[in-house]
Amino acid sequence: MYKILYCRFSGGQRLVVLFDFLVGQTIEFSLDELEKEELTEELKEYIRGIREGINSGYYDYSL
Repeated sequence: MYKILYCRFSGGQRLVVLFDFLVGQTIEFSLDELEKEELTEELKEYIRGIREGINSGYYDYSL
């Protein structure tokens, strides 16, 4: 089970920071990394399901 903590821009890329409750750790990756094999299919499906919100800035970190 995953939960988005926040998103932010770094070096022109949107970075996603989320918490993986199954292993108890924070994961940070760029949306470009969704195509890589390093991420689980379950995580990729979760992100695809909320990608519109991510791209719209809904999860963006702001001061």
